[in-house]
Amino acid sequence: MMGFNGRHFLYGLGVLIITVLICVMVGALSFSTLFLDPVGQVIKSFHFTDSYFYIENNSEGMSDANPDVVLYDLSGCYSRAEIAGAVQNLYDKGAKAIALDVIFGGTSAHDPSANDSLMNVMRRCHDRVIAACRAVPTMDGFSFESSFFAKETGCHEACVNVENDIVRTFTPTLCFGDTCLPTFVSVITELAYPEEHKAWVERGEQKSLINYKYVFFDRWHIYDEITEEDVKDRVFLFGDFSDLRDFHSIPVEIDGSRRISGTTIHAYAITTITKERLITLMSERAGLIWGVVISFFFCVLCCQVTEKYDKIAGLVMNVYQIALLLILAFLGGVVFFKLRYNVNLVYVMLGIGLAGFSTDLWYYITTTRLYLFFANLKKDKKRDLEVAEEGSTEKVENEEKIEISETNTEAETPLPSDTNK
Repeated sequence: MMGFNGRHFLYGLGVLIITVLICVMVGALSFSTLFLDPVGQVIKSFHFTDSYFYIENNSEGMSDANPDVVLYDLSGCYSRAEIAGAVQNLYDKGAKAIALDVIFGGTSAHDPSANDSLMNVMRRCHDRVIAACRAVPTMDGFSFESSFFAKETGCHEACVNVENDIVRTFTPTLCFGDTCLPTFVSVITELAYPEEHKAWVERGEQKSLINYKYVFFDRWHIYDEITEEDVKDRVFLFGDFSDLRDFHSIPVEIDGSRRISGTTIHAYAITTITKERLITLMSERAGLIWGVVISFFFCVLCCQVTEKYDKIAGLVMNVYQIALLLILAFLGGVVFFKLRYNVNLVYVMLGIGLAGFSTDLWYYITTTRLYLFFANLKKDKKRDLEVAEEGSTEKVENEEKIEISETNTEAETPLPSDTNK
């Protein structure tokens, strides 16, 4: 390779080892040292997909609509009898699924007749109703909250817990200790879109990325008049869209805000599965392997730059770092937009970002007495081996000369005369 030699590759390996050790040390200490925790938080919160979705949502003609899903607003309605009537009306008019992203708690504080009405409706409509439940952390682990009618009516039940931080992913199941529950999105899609749900589960991904490319959903209020044509074969997500307690942070801005209701997030996740918007995620293992490989070759480049440019090596390395990071970000964006494949660039970026510092540290190590001692020791051993090999070669040559000399002597000795016979 032009401009490179074996020493650069050997030194590059040393630089890579230092880079890996720095990452391991920071990762280990961040669990017990608070001042290193922000480093992990920054890495955790940064995703290139956030930028990709921002680009998509700010590009003309990139928005979409999902006519199959309706956001059904319960804000301002406090009557369980009215909610029961709305569920029965949607069921009778042919709704494909009715998902209640609301937990109806204890019955003592409500009118017994309204509770009975809700119970009876859920019992009649149980085959197309999904009731929400959630896990609540406790001192002993978790407790589970569910609607009072869920167990008795036989309706579908699903977990609505979402991430506490920025919501980016969804899963088929959620596990709390030894208890695993199907998620709200999983149960809805299995009931309303069995083929799409099967294809999603067969992908075998533990987490799926929510496609936050902008989608328009019909949004109706419980008191709005609706016809059978408006309802038939559609999925209705019940939620209180004025309850700020159910609002969560998302990585992009939708309708002018980075916090939207959990019900809307469920709608985006359902659309991701049913409208061919699934995104393939590069595994952690593959991302780590590519990160190590690319970082190694960049470390080799840093060693070559350090020896070639000397005084301006730091500047040249910074230029190479910025250029390579931009190229990787661009390629990652192209792959994401064209193939819907999310390349894991975290480890590559981390390795490239630390390579300059690690190179300086490595070349400092090569000047220390300890390193020079082992380097000289290695040279001495190599020299002794070469001397031994040279001595062995000379011995062989001498032996060959002796053999040749003896052979020549025998050839020159005269044969006995025949005259004595």
